[in-house]
Amino acid sequence: MSQPVTPGGVQLVVCEQHRLIYRPLQKCASTTVIDFIGDLVGHDARRDGRDFLPFVAADVSPGHGGTYAVKVPAGAVAGFVERYAGYVWFSVVREPYARLKSNYFNKLNRYARRFEPMVYLLAYARQVLAGQALWRTGYEGDRAACMQARISFPRFVSGLQEHGIAWDCHFTPQADLLRTDVIPYQRLVRMEHLADGLREVVADAGAAAAAAPALEALKRLNRSAAGTADDADVWTPATRQTAADLYRRDFEALGYAA
Repeated sequence: MSQPVTPGGVQLVVCEQHRLIYRPLQKCASTTVIDFIGDLVGHDARRDGRDFLPFVAADVSPGHGGTYAVKVPAGAVAGFVERYAGYVWFSVVREPYARLKSNYFNKLNRYARRFEPMVYLLAYARQVLAGQALWRTGYEGDRAACMQARISFPRFVSGLQEHGIAWDCHFTPQADLLRTDVIPYQRLVRMEHLADGLREVVADAGAAAAAAPALEALKRLNRSAAGTADDADVWTPATRQTAADLYRRDFEALGYAA
């Protein structure tokens, strides 16, 4: 079983207009939730991406105005929480098996670059040999398929067991990223019930009426590049047991059944 990581800093999205603070977690619908917040405050996040969120200094206080992102160092999280008392704090969590499977289909490049560099280089070399410019988008699925053909899901899970899961935030347990030791979340929304959970969040903030159009537009748009993460049957009893051991803290802290 993996060991807890040292408590770290957090990246947050603050919406002063509706007194909301969102803690994004990787592979937990963060793009969709930021789109939702953009809709809520009148920004077209689907057009502008996350660029509509300005980053501000970690010593920011309420009254700065607007909606913004902030990276709070580990030692400053408690003070930030004190300054923003009265805000509705929330995050979105995901069933650990589903998050790990999504990482295989969508973030295998990070694993390959670090632990199987020859496979990583081969995927990019094939793109070059096919006359495709490396800087252009649209080929992520081809590269992912090349890596998946050489790194099977069981091999990937075994590799995580060997190398650990604290080397990249996409693979780090959600329980470690949330910092519940200092952050008093009002809601940990389950990604599997995202719309219902966000409806409860905005109701807590007294913004249910204002959020109605954003909730209507809510969709989980950020599917894996390979397009098969939700559908593929990749599990075996052995890989499920390994994943259960690796992410035991998530199953226990978040209330999912292992």
